[in-house]
Amino acid sequence: MNRKYFSASLLLILLLLVMPFSLGGCSKDSPKRAVKKELNLIKELDESTIKAFVSYEDMMSSHSSSSDVGIETTEAVKRFFQNFDYKIKSSSVEDKKATVHVEITNLDMRALAKDICLALVKKGTGSGSSENMTLNSYFALLGDVLSENTYDLVTTEADIKLLKTEDGWMLQNTDQLEDDLVSGFITYLKDPYLVTPEEIINVVMEGLKEKSPDQWKSYLNMHDIFSTYSKDYEKVDHALAEQLSKCISYKILSVQEDQAEKSATATLSITSLDMERVLKHYQDLLIHYAATSKSLRASSSELADETAALLAQALTENTDTTDTEVTIHFTNNGSSWEIQLNEDFTNALLGNAGAAIQAFQNGSVDVSDSVSDTEQ
Repeated sequence: MNRKYFSASLLLILLLLVMPFSLGGCSKDSPKRAVKKELNLIKELDESTIKAFVSYEDMMSSHSSSSDVGIETTEAVKRFFQNFDYKIKSSSVEDKKATVHVEITNLDMRALAKDICLALVKKGTGSGSSENMTLNSYFALLGDVLSENTYDLVTTEADIKLLKTEDGWMLQNTDQLEDDLVSGFITYLKDPYLVTPEEIINVVMEGLKEKSPDQWKSYLNMHDIFSTYSKDYEKVDHALAEQLSKCISYKILSVQEDQAEKSATATLSITSLDMERVLKHYQDLLIHYAATSKSLRASSSELADETAALLAQALTENTDTTDTEVTIHFTNNGSSWEIQLNEDFTNALLGNAGAAIQAFQNGSVDVSDSVSDTEQ
């Protein structure tokens, strides 16, 4: 998982954590009342409070003068805290200091943190990029994860520290308290091993399996990918993209993780179109075309268009697949596992295109040469 994805999600959670205490509060009566007043603010969050806070935070973080807080943002915050509950178990007072022991019930935050990280990985390898996501986009992602999954309720414990001031008992906001209020959510997000390499590669590959032809063209930045130099190159690109959308599947063969070295490798078999068979069929079509009188009269641009059409035909008519084994490397950057997808991975997606192109070049017949042979 890319570091920037993790950092952005962590910013989102930090905003959520700070919100209750930005509302402020103390009690002249007792430490228990001060804690109750503060925790009730979390239980009773309303849309206007959420909107006002997020607008302010967004303005501060972006140095802009205004913010547009969407309904996705407020809904995500409400979903995050909708199961929040607490019980005050005990309290102790010593001079001007007090400790209130509470039980906090909320969603299984470890499971939620993992799902958010995996959702960010999926978005980073999907048709939409997370690089240009706004604050509202991250809240929307959180809302989607919460709405698409069901989480058990978990009860955790927390010691809330208070200090007696002239205004009464005031809660002492600490990093530990912020983490306790969301049942360890921050701790889980900071765990560099929360999401495993196997989970990441599964998300990446499942995302690839779901791609439409248009999404494949965008993902591989297809623009005359076979260098046909024909005005009809888009037909070739689309034929390839359709094959990928139909053929891609995978099987994880092994995963090895070395936390001491902060590295991991995953070996998998990727199933894709059999590019060697495609190019062999294309070669046969070229030879047949080269023997026709039409090829004798064709201009260079007409030859380019015709050969592009034949390549598109070979792709469209393909029904064969091939399996290519590839090893994927990971490094742990201290925040998460970072996947490294290289040319070998792309080659496997394209049906072992490297070997197929080499075989084609070794056994291909150039159209112009064939035309010359026909003329003789």
